[in-house]
Amino acid sequence: MISHWRLGALLALFFMSSSAFAHDDDLESVYENFFRLGCVKASRSQIATVNRGNAKKTLFLEKCAASTADSTWCTQIIRPNPASLATFQCTYGSSQIHQLIHPDESTWRNAFNTVKLVEELQKDGIQVCEIYNWWRPEPYNKNVGGARGRHPNGTSSDVRFCTKEDQEKAFLKLCELRKEGRLRALGYYPSAALHFGIGDSRGNTWGRNCP
Repeated sequence: MISHWRLGALLALFFMSSSAFAHDDDLESVYENFFRLGCVKASRSQIATVNRGNAKKTLFLEKCAASTADSTWCTQIIRPNPASLATFQCTYGSSQIHQLIHPDESTWRNAFNTVKLVEELQKDGIQVCEIYNWWRPEPYNKNVGGARGRHPNGTSSDVRFCTKEDQEKAFLKLCELRKEGRLRALGYYPSAALHFGIGDSRGNTWGRNCP
């Protein structure tokens, strides 16, 4: 099996030399599928943990609705990244429902607070297209090339904005909210997406510094 380190090195060379992809979303899909080449299958206990969380879907949605004034984003935050569906199926099998809810209910507040922030950004006229990551357990997180911590702990979510302009506006707004303690970490991606580190243990920024 090719190591993730070697896959990452080959991927970096590919990105530097390739001009075949015009959009960051295309590159993200290639990235996700590239790591699928070294896919690690989830164990029975890991699948059981995922299923314990999924069994709480109704409760999660009820609590999310109550916490966020019935936000429609509640149903989306439990859906893994659509771009990594193939990797998800490689990890858990094609019959596994494409859904991830952390079985530890104490982590749910991080998801709810992400939804609240998204709602606030929309009220400010910032267009949000999707929430595409929240809980991303191992080995799925490893299979998509994710860093340890953060997503595997259910402390953060990734949010994609409809345009780069929306992303820029959201970034500046979230920098202000970070000073107020509304989130601990904030990541800026080349695509029109941001990392909302609501409860991340490491309170930092990356990709771009706040003013």
